[in-house]
Amino acid sequence: MIVIDVEASGLGPESYPIEVAWAHRFDPTRFDSFLIKPAQRWVYWDAYAESAIHGISREQLQREGVSIAEAVDRLDVALTGEVVYSDYVPADRPWLVKLYRELGRDLPFEFRPVQSLLPPAKSAMYSVRFDSTPTEHRALADVRKIIRTLNFFAPE
Repeated sequence: MIVIDVEASGLGPESYPIEVAWAHRFDPTRFDSFLIKPAQRWVYWDAYAESAIHGISREQLQREGVSIAEAVDRLDVALTGEVVYSDYVPADRPWLVKLYRELGRDLPFEFRPVQSLLPPAKSAMYSVRFDSTPTEHRALADVRKIIRTLNFFAPE
């Protein structure tokens, strides 16, 4: 079972993915995380998101990011045909769709909310525990936090 998280240039509709991480829930050796160099037409940048949320600068993306093609290739190799779980599908899925559409392609995996893995009575408790646990707000740190929180409430 795969958990995924995406960091973006901001929260508005013009935002785009800048970091992706995924990890297998039960095999900690299976994971990946990378920054993404923005497409030339992806120009929107939210300074608040940089300073108060993810801490990633545009310059860092240019220095350390992989190309969109490499990002998509890495996701394809690891996740094609998988069901991936996100703690916020309404944001993560559109950002990844934008990444794939830049190459004229569709997502090769299915998205589901991580909350769907929990009994309804535990879903609210999951959110409270997740939100109260401090973490660096980066994609891989968030994926690992999602897995820890999920395993606390649904260990199987």
